[in-house]
Amino acid sequence: MASSTPSDAVVDKRALRWRSHPLVEGFRRSVLLIAVMLAVIASVHVGFGGLGYALLAAVFLAVSLSSYFLPAWYELDGDGAALRFLGRTRRLAWRDVRRVDVRKDGVHLSPFDAPSRLDPFRGLFLRFSGNADEVVSFVESQVAAHG
Repeated sequence: MASSTPSDAVVDKRALRWRSHPLVEGFRRSVLLIAVMLAVIASVHVGFGGLGYALLAAVFLAVSLSSYFLPAWYELDGDGAALRFLGRTRRLAWRDVRRVDVRKDGVHLSPFDAPSRLDPFRGLFLRFSGNADEVVSFVESQVAAHG
């Protein structure tokens, strides 16, 4: 007598969640980035002759590179995509996605039909974390279903 497939063997495709932390995931690149940052800070210190300027340069670099140094959490579900970073959550509903740009390190979801200067502010970038195929497949199926 054949047994039916157990319910826990069914893959749940309704939601996809992951964390991305580029600093930890790319060790060699991270070491190089930190070395370049230290060189820039040292150059500012020597060039401007003050520790205050070097500290200001360090703060500016850390803030501008925060998306690399700090982890981000992503969630894709039947309603849309969400990015949680620094305690703030940004969502984009699938019905609002007009363009999907697959890149080497992630997928950019845009509410515009054509590239726009507003893409970084209105769109949502989903950084891969060893799950590129799974994310692209999920995004494409949801955009097709809601578009």
